[in-house]
Amino acid sequence: MEKRFQETQVIDVNKLNSNEPIEVDTGVNKDETPSEDLVTLRVRTETGKRTVLLTLLTTDTIDKVYKFVGPYLEGGKNARIELRTNFPRRSYAAADPKNLKELGLAPSCALIVNALK
Repeated sequence: MEKRFQETQVIDVNKLNSNEPIEVDTGVNKDETPSEDLVTLRVRTETGKRTVLLTLLTTDTIDKVYKFVGPYLEGGKNARIELRTNFPRRSYAAADPKNLKELGLAPSCALIVNALK
């Protein structure tokens, strides 16, 4: 599995086999952005072995979350997945045009990757 991730040369593989969360650089400058405009997301991968941390803007859409989590999926970048919350149980489609604030994910939220068959 690690070899496959190394071949992509997209992600840092140093944390893949540890329990330490993987913080993804989304291009958002936390120091220059007001805290009310930031969304912190903690995304657990399909098997629960990895946690990906993202900081995005409230105006970003859920498709950005799918984009940033894609390289860390254990089923491969093109795996069919959905992002959802555990409680209340709600799924978020990648094509949803609402921003993260409108979806109720601001200021922070934990999401779970659910593999689709």
